[in-house]
Amino acid sequence: MTDLTSPIPASLPYASPQRHGGGSRAGAGFALVFGGLGLVLLGGCFLIGVLLMVVPDPFTGVASAPGPMTAPQLTLMVVLYALAFACFAGAGVLLLLGTRGLLRVLRA
Repeated sequence: MTDLTSPIPASLPYASPQRHGGGSRAGAGFALVFGGLGLVLLGGCFLIGVLLMVVPDPFTGVASAPGPMTAPQLTLMVVLYALAFACFAGAGVLLLLGTRGLLRVLRA
């Protein structure tokens, strides 16, 4: 049985607060940077789609004049450009936040 009348010690060595969170903050910063690089890759894929529409055969080096673009093709090109630039803007934000978070963890 426990004696409830005994004095409580001022500090308990096994219950002392420890600083946690550095590893989880670093992991979150790494995830943001990795996500930003993934968005850069995705934006590049959208731009490759635009390149394939504008230049019919860009990888062989054969120069051939592209035909006139129809309205659906122009719409697709505008959508691909918008998606690419949205990916690049999102990647910039994620890279900024992730790098700032990682530098904050390094300074602490």
